[in-house]
Amino acid sequence: MRRRTVLAVSAAVLATAGVTGATASQLWAAPADATNDDAVEAAAPQRTASVTRGDLSNTEEFSASLGYGSTWNIDTTADGTVTDRHETGTIVKPGDTLIELNRKPVTLADGDVPLYRELRLVKSGERDDLGNKLTKLQGDDVSQLQQFLLDQGFDDSERLEVDGTFGSSTERAVKAWQKDRGLAETGKVDASQLVFSSEPLRISSEPRVGETFGGLEVSTATPEVTVSTTNRKRGSLPEGADVAVSLPGGAEATGTVVKQESEIGADGTRSWTITIELDGDVTAESGSAEVTVENVVATDTLIVPVTALLALAEGGFAVEVPNGADTTLTPVTVSDVLDGRAAIDGDLSEGDTVVVPE
Repeated sequence: MRRRTVLAVSAAVLATAGVTGATASQLWAAPADATNDDAVEAAAPQRTASVTRGDLSNTEEFSASLGYGSTWNIDTTADGTVTDRHETGTIVKPGDTLIELNRKPVTLADGDVPLYRELRLVKSGERDDLGNKLTKLQGDDVSQLQQFLLDQGFDDSERLEVDGTFGSSTERAVKAWQKDRGLAETGKVDASQLVFSSEPLRISSEPRVGETFGGLEVSTATPEVTVSTTNRKRGSLPEGADVAVSLPGGAEATGTVVKQESEIGADGTRSWTITIELDGDVTAESGSAEVTVENVVATDTLIVPVTALLALAEGGFAVEVPNGADTTLTPVTVSDVLDGRAAIDGDLSEGDTVVVPE
């Protein structure tokens, strides 16, 4: 039998080999002057383990919270008495009513530009209060209105186009929409009738029916899951990682890590906030959640217990393979270590037996 010197393994040895996640206490440490025969005797009676093949991974769980970000008041000039309203948590989409005042709806529309002016048809020769001649209204806000009318089915007998100019066709489409919504058919639109938003909104307040309208708080309709963790733990939730989320109320969902942000506290400690975007349309109440992530560090690899690894004096690692009443040291390359298991490569096969020293 070829004799080799087996050394105690330290964290420095693992670092030199490019292996992370293990400490010297996880590895079997033979005396510095031990021979292979000594190692066999020291390990007797032998405890063994099988070489397996698969993915080297672990699962971690994090406490999280689900919320909808900050709230704001809808940008409307509507006033009056609240005659109908949604419950908190209701998702309002383009075309839906945000709130009803004096029996008239305030409607949500899709668009990035706020409705900051009255949109209407400028008549030929019309002048403003200073006597200046008015021109046709044009702009992105007009285009938004035209697209909204088309999306809602008001196309002026297929004559309406999204051209950014408020013309006669747009006026007729507006009147048809106003009639459908129970509004005065003026052909003019302002912020008392429409609220533009680039996304659906979630109702965050419930004005009392019968009271004078004082504002309506809303938030984004997309739930956001956040995890607060330490600098050491944030590596388990890298951007782009797929996670499973247990939502408030027990529902299950999946999501993706989209952002990592850090801040340093008054005591100098750095903390991290991990933001997770949920997949699909998820409706859930704000509250505590749980995030589970599977970390895969090596795929389709041979795996042995870390305690089966021996560090060789000449460098590298080996495992003891039973050979009748004796054992053979088989060199291996260690690529990753995780949760007491090591991903290796060497002259071994799945199902082989290695010695795990006591």
